[in-house]
Amino acid sequence: MQVLVLGWEFPPAKTGGLGTHCYELVKNLGKKGVNVLLFIPKRSKNVKHNIENVEVVEVGSSIMPYNTSNSKIFEEGYGWNFFEEVKAFNRKCVELALKRKFDLIHCHDWITAVAGMQLKNITGKPFVFTVHSTEYDRTANIYPLKHIIDIEKRGLEEADMVITVSNHMKKQLIERYGGDGRKIKVIYNGIDYTRFFGLTRKEHKNIVLFLGRLTNQKGPYFFLHTAAKVLEKRKDVLFVIAGEGDQLPELIRIAIGLNIMDNVVFTGYLTEEELLYAYAMADIYVMPSVAEPFGITALEAIASGTPVIVSKNSGVAEKIMHCFKVDYWDTHEIANKIICMLDYPVLGECMRRNSFRELKDFGWDRVAEQTIAVYRGL
Repeated sequence: MQVLVLGWEFPPAKTGGLGTHCYELVKNLGKKGVNVLLFIPKRSKNVKHNIENVEVVEVGSSIMPYNTSNSKIFEEGYGWNFFEEVKAFNRKCVELALKRKFDLIHCHDWITAVAGMQLKNITGKPFVFTVHSTEYDRTANIYPLKHIIDIEKRGLEEADMVITVSNHMKKQLIERYGGDGRKIKVIYNGIDYTRFFGLTRKEHKNIVLFLGRLTNQKGPYFFLHTAAKVLEKRKDVLFVIAGEGDQLPELIRIAIGLNIMDNVVFTGYLTEEELLYAYAMADIYVMPSVAEPFGITALEAIASGTPVIVSKNSGVAEKIMHCFKVDYWDTHEIANKIICMLDYPVLGECMRRNSFRELKDFGWDRVAEQTIAVYRGL
């Protein structure tokens, strides 16, 4: 089986969970004998890998959305030339793909959907569309762009099968986009928790971690207001905000206004190695996302031995039982949960051990097997 996969993130060019998903999925598909032809945008550094049965083709493009903190080059939340670059990327993908042989097309999110639809119409090959998030999610439902919503809706209509990462997302695709539930398959994300073995956890330092893009979707605003409430009761807690995004200047102003800057650290972008140690150093990981289709970072924190607090509306909340689940807007309750775990370490230790046991259900090999089953069904 030869599968053409169209994506836009792949290590080392990775801004979030989609990059992790694409890398782990194609790696495990290759291990199981599927031949993968992966098209991704051309970056400044060439992709180097030794993954069996996987060929990576870098298509000339400069798209890298969702990861810049320079608001001057943003227009409606995206780069000023971003949509033209997406069109060019899709056009080049179609041109290159028509020169290659493949049995099936698999696209990830709206950025590659137009190419997938065109290739299906030209070649007649089956088209699988994985929806990791929607425009409603990425904008936290604040001025979602109709142009993107229309592409997502067309992709759902024309796809032979749709894969999404949680039941919450499946429900959204049905209710908001009119998707056909009969052809929407839920395949939860996975984790390679062996990456996190061998890290030395530091002694109890009362560190609470947030990690993600600094955008409305990820809820850093609620994290800061939670921090202020915790610090009213305990002055010995350090709140670490790891990541970058266009809201960084505003978040710094909010922290100053709340008079909590002595207890807040903004790290900016973290390398892969720095990210692993951030997880290991934290006593609690908080994911207060306004919209979180899945939430791989919560699994990574658990793999690092860190108990987690997650939004009730996140996909990971459907599968991990040993964590605190909260309304993202309820900063009083999130603060209560943080103080409770800091005051009673045995509670955090119990959550840490039991949630780690749950990771056995999140292997990427299982994700690959379920994806192959979708392919075979077509």
